[in-house]
Amino acid sequence: MANDGKPDAATQVQQLIGALEIIDMLREEMEQWLEEAQDESKRECLENVVGHIGAIDVSYRQRLREIREKASS
Repeated sequence: MANDGKPDAATQVQQLIGALEIIDMLREEMEQWLEEAQDESKRECLENVVGHIGAIDVSYRQRLREIREKASS
């Protein structure tokens, strides 16, 4: 840990990688549920969930890129 109480870059990278693995697993499961949805309202709801998970994924990947860039400079 850094002196200011925040995790160092290596710890942040590992945390984000772990979070991204969980997000990928969650997205895969939600996509499977979406394929199995029987009615339109369920499909719409699951499409929204999958879309939200995708947005979180993009955000975390951006944070990971930024931390890696800072660590390499």
